[in-house]
Amino acid sequence: MSHLNKIHRVTIIGAGIIGLTTACTLLKEYSTNDNLQLTIISETFTPDTTADISAGLWEIYGIENIDEQTLRRAGYTYDIFLSEYFSTKAARAGIMKISAYILHGYNNQNSDEIDHTTLVKPAQAELVRHFRWLDKHEINIFDHLKPTSGFVMSTITVEVKKYLLELQRFLSQNNRVKIIKKKIHSFNELKNTADVIINCSGIASKYLADDETVRPARGQIIRVHAPWIKSVYVFDTDDGMGYIIPQADSVVLGGTFQLNDWNTNIDENDTQKILRTCIKCLPALEDIHKGKVQVGLRPYRDNGVRLEHEKTNDGIDIVHCYGHSGSGVTLSWGCAKDVVEIVKTLIPANSKQENHGKNNISEHKLLWRLVPNPEHILLTSKI
Repeated sequence: MSHLNKIHRVTIIGAGIIGLTTACTLLKEYSTNDNLQLTIISETFTPDTTADISAGLWEIYGIENIDEQTLRRAGYTYDIFLSEYFSTKAARAGIMKISAYILHGYNNQNSDEIDHTTLVKPAQAELVRHFRWLDKHEINIFDHLKPTSGFVMSTITVEVKKYLLELQRFLSQNNRVKIIKKKIHSFNELKNTADVIINCSGIASKYLADDETVRPARGQIIRVHAPWIKSVYVFDTDDGMGYIIPQADSVVLGGTFQLNDWNTNIDENDTQKILRTCIKCLPALEDIHKGKVQVGLRPYRDNGVRLEHEKTNDGIDIVHCYGHSGSGVTLSWGCAKDVVEIVKTLIPANSKQENHGKNNISEHKLLWRLVPNPEHILLTSKI
């Protein structure tokens, strides 16, 4: 078989935010390669993935060492989400541009003047729009918390359940894509059916990739109906850190970050602590009596994200992409881009000439598009 006619078989393990954004990026880069066969295999699909439970906030969270590579991936992802917010995708994919107030400290008297020259900007400050430190008057608005400092920035929240559904619908309508619900116990299971394996299996990589540095970071949250909340709040209290994150159809109250805890059952003590903490920030939440409590296990990794190519002793080409902790949404498109750059060294991609005509098309439109949904109800408004 000639090189031009050779079938290139790629299998992605995992259908969370990392797996599906990688699949979309792969199809974009191999858009003119009809010989690409992409298989997505996962034990769970939306709405049952860990990503579906997440608050969907763009913020680098749960990663200890934030290096230039992490910032580059986060910045690329931020720009994609921001472009999608200003596109036809926003409503159906659950994308919101929103202000986030990040507060530090509690129960301390505010100084007469906050010296911004002594405050250290967070790593992502240069990536976002409209970052600024809160002035004394704004800090005093939160006097019931008595923070010592804080900042506000424009960020993105993604209703991941909606977003994954749209990505999955797009992928399922491509005749080069096959989607299989199945648990993979060993890479050897795919040895004879895949030329390249992309491992986006999240917490399962602890066993699948035999990586002892992968640990669960248990997260419990509460989804409530609180439509008056229009901003993100991340804050400190004497009960620990709390966050309030609006999404398209709910508000997420959180949360926990419990390393080495495999418990996926609801802990009532955690529920009460989350409510108590969030009420300290926004007292009106005390009137909330019902909410959906959810638990997920973030794929924490001691050394941060593993994104690299491995050639096994059995001759299997594997590109690993896991260990995103609480930053899966934040790093998704950036990591997907880097994964596909590695795949392109293993499988020939489109030529520059083939891509030349797409230069005037925005990146987010190249990555994926909305496809017909027979159950979609048009948004209406009453005047």
